[in-house]
Amino acid sequence: MNGQWTRRDMLRNGLAGLAALGVPESVWALQEGEELVNFTDYTDQFKIEFSERNPRVRCFDLRKLTTWATPNNEFYAFNQGETQRVDAAKWKLRVGGFVERPKEFTLDELKRRTDKREEAVTLECSGNSTRPNRMSGLLSNAVWSGIGLASILKECGIKPEAREVVFFGSDMEKEQKPQAGNTEYTTPHGRSIYIQDALSNEAMLAYQMNGQPLPPDQGFPLRLILPGWYGMTQVKWLSYIYVLDRRYEGQHMVRNYLSLRSVETPDGTLWLDSSISRNRLKSVVARVVRRKSGAGFEYKISGPAWGGQTPIEKVEVKIDDGPWRAATITERRGKYAWLLWSINWPNPSPGQHTLVSRSIDANGIVQPTPEDLRKQIASGRENNSQWPRTVVIS
Repeated sequence: MNGQWTRRDMLRNGLAGLAALGVPESVWALQEGEELVNFTDYTDQFKIEFSERNPRVRCFDLRKLTTWATPNNEFYAFNQGETQRVDAAKWKLRVGGFVERPKEFTLDELKRRTDKREEAVTLECSGNSTRPNRMSGLLSNAVWSGIGLASILKECGIKPEAREVVFFGSDMEKEQKPQAGNTEYTTPHGRSIYIQDALSNEAMLAYQMNGQPLPPDQGFPLRLILPGWYGMTQVKWLSYIYVLDRRYEGQHMVRNYLSLRSVETPDGTLWLDSSISRNRLKSVVARVVRRKSGAGFEYKISGPAWGGQTPIEKVEVKIDDGPWRAATITERRGKYAWLLWSINWPNPSPGQHTLVSRSIDANGIVQPTPEDLRKQIASGRENNSQWPRTVVIS
């Protein structure tokens, strides 16, 4: 944790394999002579890998953010249960419920369909946080390939009374029956969305990630991808799509993934529980690099910005008590993928410095401070507040 990382160290950690995935190297890659400057908020509590099986948690170290697309073997993982090992030859996707024509599809049948899609999408866990054991590492970006969800649903024929679509994975979760003395039972992990969202052009069924078959911990052979939504909705190991005429009230729909939101009314502030769905506007300072220049060093601050329902217009950076300065957006590829930004930091004085970024969308909405966020939402999830980082310049 305490040593400087060079470009060679980065390549040794798997970034050289991007070419094999068909993803070009980003201008973000460390250049010869550049090295990372450590943040003081990293501690031994931060671990990339927390568990291999139950549940699987792997963070992405944002200091390694040297490519626009996250390598498959570094993409963050967060599973509710064990990673599923699915035999694609025996696997089928079932579609049922309030449809005119229930159907089953093999993986080969899905791959032969003509409604092909490819979309760059940043995924973020709604529980992503800046705590020392996470360091905002439940976040990654990839290019997903598959087919449109709407074409499958329309082929099966949606009945008029359909209200929601539930997506079930092969992984199981424990539920309780309050009517039977809280008797515990198991059921497939599931999440639902409104029928209108399921029929949108963006929703897709992905079987490839960065040009390769999905890795097991990313949902092989098939996962739901809802661009612009938090990660808990992107159901992995998708096996069953069920159309409902009512609300789905599974554990992770109405109990685990909720936030308390403020709504202003003529009578004052009203706080309402609601299911977590779409990403919130966000950016983070991911790294600081330095390069030898004459008798001293040149410094550069960089990071990603993503989320929100309106395109990001600009990113600004504040150093200590100075003014907000506009960063340069170095890469912007796709509506639902993070953009990468950077800003030069000339001649910083020796000592400790605080760095923070904020995104501003096309409507002028500003990424909130922690204090402002507490006025908008009361939740341990969906934390899109500005994240002050500290570095020491020697």
